[in-house]
Order: sequence, then C-alpha cells, then structure tokens
Amino acid sequence: MSDTFCPIPWNFQAIRSNGDLRVCCQANLSQGQGVLRHKNGQPFNAERDNLEDARNSSLLKQVRRNMLQGTWSETCTRCRQEESSGLNSRRVYENERWPLTLEEAKEWTDENGSIQQEKLPVVFYDLRFGNLCNLKCRMCGPTDSSAWYEDWVQLHGSNIFTDTSGPIAINEYKGRFKTSAYDWHLSDSFWQQIEKNLSNIQHIYMAGGEPLLIRRHYDFLQACIDRGFSKKISLEYNTNLTKLPEKVLHLWSDFKSVYVGASIDGLESIFEYQRFPAKWSEVLQNIYLLNQQPQNILSWFAYTITAYNIFHLTEFMMWKLSESGLNNINRTRKRPIITPHIAHNPKHLNIRVLPDPLKQLVVKRFDKFNTWIDSGDFNKDIRDQAQAITKSVLNYIQSESYYDDYWNEFCDYTKKLDNIRKQNLVESIPEFRGYIQNGSV
Repeated sequence: MSDTFCPIPWNFQAIRSNGDLRVCCQANLSQGQGVLRHKNGQPFNAERDNLEDARNSSLLKQVRRNMLQGTWSETCTRCRQEESSGLNSRRVYENERWPLTLEEAKEWTDENGSIQQEKLPVVFYDLRFGNLCNLKCRMCGPTDSSAWYEDWVQLHGSNIFTDTSGPIAINEYKGRFKTSAYDWHLSDSFWQQIEKNLSNIQHIYMAGGEPLLIRRHYDFLQACIDRGFSKKISLEYNTNLTKLPEKVLHLWSDFKSVYVGASIDGLESIFEYQRFPAKWSEVLQNIYLLNQQPQNILSWFAYTITAYNIFHLTEFMMWKLSESGLNNINRTRKRPIITPHIAHNPKHLNIRVLPDPLKQLVVKRFDKFNTWIDSGDFNKDIRDQAQAITKSVLNYIQSESYYDDYWNEFCDYTKKLDNIRKQNLVESIPEFRGYIQNGSV
C-alpha cells in the first residue's frame, strides 16, 4: 500500500455547504480548499452541474496521479500533518473502511488521472446540506451556520463574507438576517441525480449546518426505503444533537446501519461557551436517548479540540468513562472513549495559539489523566486509546507555535464575541485568567 493512497478520489463525491464540489472535507486546510473547478475556473456546483462531470476535473486527476506515484498532494495537507503527529488521519481510516486497493485503482485509472466511471461508480457521498443551523459555534462562521449571520455583521461591521464561490451578502429583512447562497439542496436536479445512483450507494455522510433540520433529507430517506435500497445503505451524520426527532429514529430503523457523530466537546459551561446557544441539560437528554437506540445505530462523541476546551478534554473523557453510564456511545474497541478532531482552522482558535504556560498546563492535565487511567480498572483498549489521544494531541500542540502570529487575534476575537453574546471566557474557562485581559501574557 502506498503511504499516500486513499480511495476517496476514486469512489467518493463531496459537496460543500454552498453546493460546490470538492475533493473531500479534509482539503479545506489546503490552498483552494480542494474545490473542483471547470476549465474557466468556475466551481462545479451541485445545484447546476452534472455531478459525473466533476469526477474527472483537473484537480481530481492530479490528486490521483500523485497518489499512484506515492506523492503527497498539497490538497492532502491535513492528512499529511495529522499522520506526522501520530493522529489517525482520514486517509488511514478510509483505507480501512473501503476495499479498493492501489492495484485496482491503477487498473481503472488512465495515465492522465481520469477514471472509467462505469467501472468505479460513486458509492460514498459526503453531503453538506447548506448552512441551516440553530447554533453558532465559536470555531464556525456563516459558511457553516445561518445562525451566525447577525453576529458576523456585529463582529466585523460588514454584511459581506467570502466563500469558495466568492463574496456573499447577508441581507436584513424585518430584523432577520439571511441569504439564499446555501439553498442548493432544494434543487430537484441534484436529488434526481443522487436517486438515479441509488443502486450503487453504500454510504452517505450528512452534515450541514445541522442535517436533522433539513426537511428534504427525510424525503430522500423515505425514497431509499420505498425503492428497496435502504437495507444496503449505511447513513452517517455529524449532528449537534440539539434535535433528535422521533421521525428520524423511525426512518433509521430501515437502514443497514446508522453512524452518528455527536458534536459534543465539553461538559456544562464549557460546552455552552463553545457551542452557543446550546443548553447542556437539553442536549444531555438527547445523548441518553441516543445511547438507548438499537445496535444498528453506532454513535460516538466527535470532540472538536480548540484553544477553548483543550484543558477539559481529559475531564470529559473521565466523565465518559466513570460517571456518564453511557455504554452504547463510543462502544467500539477502536474508539472506546471519544473520537477527537483538532480544529485546524481558524488559526486563532487552534490549540497551537496558546502561550507556553498554558501549554504546560495541558501537559499536566494529560499526565494526571494518564495516571488516573493507569491506576483504574480499565481494559487494554481504553488504556491504548487514552495514551494515543494524549500523545498525539501533545505531539501536535508542541510541534509548532502560532502564539506570535495569532494570540492577539484570539484575544480580540474572544472579547468581541463575548461582548456580543453576553458571555465571559474567564467565568466559563478560568484557566485563561491572567492571560486574556490585555491580549498578551
């Protein structure tokens, strides 16, 4: 197996929240964010374009050629960085998930990187259903959440933000802020193309925004059931778990399997600070409801690690293991505690932005946690994952510093957003006391 090979460019199709097609979500860290473009530079977009045409775009052809030659593409920067820090990158787990081998990929790939699409149909879709969301998480923005619009205008003094499709204007009408730039998933043409490929689909990943707020997706699930394909299709969601309607639980029961990544990355005030305006008590009820679901539903905590919640990563893991009573969430041997993801962007919220004394506090917290794990009655899988998480995160935070370049931006952004949302960083996360007042240590 090549050290750079990944099945994604051969069997997969990814759509951003604005409808633009891209190599995969990890490519967001790269220049151009992995967006697939026509020869004239215009992005391929699910609302107006033929999805099949995008599969042999120039960028995908180049990525395939590089992988077959064992070379890293700039588009794959995030996976390369994560693997160099000892993290389990998407490239690694997609190779574990899909049986496509390097030799098979070579067989159905032309010299210029084009693939024979009839031999390699799309079996895996990554669909970001616009930006409709009820939360405005601090590491997100208006490209990811419609709830962010008003705060964006106040934070930046402008109603314009930029996405891969160009500048987007936020319009105010009768006190409400909105834009139609993320309504691509209402396109009949898109759904017709997806439903035409139902016989080949094995896995669909859905996110947003918040995917459980998208009404049209429920119609699609029903179409999979009605046409007899649901039993061979696995669904996967990234959800903030503020909503878990009975309707979706009923539909899920007809599918081969359902994977639910719950974006829960802190307890109580930590969670509410990072994922404003979520209420921990309400989300906790849905966590326990999710924990009670049948075995075809496999769920996990997708813990997004930022400069805000890094100090409480180990506290959350201790709660999960010793207090929560959650035996069905993160129940696999490979991921028995949580499923962590480092927020690489925005850079001013990346954990590398922290000053050295705070990084040393992280080290102490991790050491204390590892001692707790070693002295506890935990099985080998839990011990191994605990060690892997703490080691890889420490490798990442210590391998490079963003402090000189982004710390003042972290302080300025945090104080302005606190003022807008009537929150207080130090009250929610006391570890920052003495560091945030003047924007410098």
